[in-house]
Amino acid sequence: MQIDFKDKVAVITGGSRGIGAAIAEAFYSNGAKVALLDINIKECQERALAMDASGSNVIALQADVSDETQVQKAVDQIRERFERIDILVNNAGILYHVPIGEKTVADFEKILKVNLTGAFIMCKSIVPVMKKIGRGKIVNIASLGGRTGRPGVAVDYAASKAGIIGLTQTLAREAGPDGIYVNAIAPGPILTELTKQVPKEVFATWNVGRAVNKDGLPEDVANAAMFLASEMSDWITGVTLDVNGGIFIP
Repeated sequence: MQIDFKDKVAVITGGSRGIGAAIAEAFYSNGAKVALLDINIKECQERALAMDASGSNVIALQADVSDETQVQKAVDQIRERFERIDILVNNAGILYHVPIGEKTVADFEKILKVNLTGAFIMCKSIVPVMKKIGRGKIVNIASLGGRTGRPGVAVDYAASKAGIIGLTQTLAREAGPDGIYVNAIAPGPILTELTKQVPKEVFATWNVGRAVNKDGLPEDVANAAMFLASEMSDWITGVTLDVNGGIFIP
């Protein structure tokens, strides 16, 4: 079976760069209409234009995923433009690598608000849209740091990504009867603009124990997202797919 997203509408948060951009481009290349959501509208618009110069099949919308009003406005705009939403990829996220002794409660709450509450708000706004068409695919981007303790991974980031896995499992049961599949991807170390902010010695520790020599790339996550968003995964829901080169093998 070949992956074909023709006539499908995919919403990708944090879609202007890194993993989100790779996912957006992969979906678009396989026929999907794509809505990119990002807090940085300039980068988002540039990405959309690079993907589709005509502007007919890719749109860029500014939204802070942790703000329910902004999210609902964006969802309404997507429905007005494309009439439906078939796929949601919750990719937006932030991280600050600060030891717990130097981290404030405000720091901790900010990470959870974007990474976890943001995914909840997106699902809350889009699940009813999917219910109306009787089908949908949700792919939540978790992290190896949410699967197992890792050196150099901040506690708030790990907690937010572990929460994503719990959200995925429970929403899969709740939305399954309505034809909505909910899965997660837990990437290991991926070479992106975000991870380049991390000291090289810390990034190297994340790769300890890797079973293969290949570095993780955004395209590796995009391929997994395409599979989970396609009909090829129609007997899979509530799972977390580990994409980490064998660093974590449960």
